[in-house]
Amino acid sequence: MNRRTLRTTPIRYAFAAVLAAAMPAALAAPLDCANYTSAVTPAPYNTWTAVDAYCPSDRSATGGGYYFHEGSLGVPNIWVMHIPLSNGWRTWVDNQNTGPRNVQTYVRCCKTI
Repeated sequence: MNRRTLRTTPIRYAFAAVLAAAMPAALAAPLDCANYTSAVTPAPYNTWTAVDAYCPSDRSATGGGYYFHEGSLGVPNIWVMHIPLSNGWRTWVDNQNTGPRNVQTYVRCCKTI
């Protein structure tokens, strides 16, 4: 055997192994996903407020986030933390503005079809 064959043979085997490992993912069932939202909730001044959004029982939460209904310039003096919640998503909001701010939580819910 020449040196060229010796170097490329392991690469060919590695490439075949990667293709074989990726095959089940390529043949997986497609997902049906939708976003679900909480009600628009006012966050009062200087109070941590939890705003939750849940998935229906036939779907699983895959991600989420929050939205402020204050326009595109952002909302100053707001502390926000968002985390997964059993089969949903939770947004914690601490409003340090003098008036209430409205927040809505959304969750991405998927199921296989």
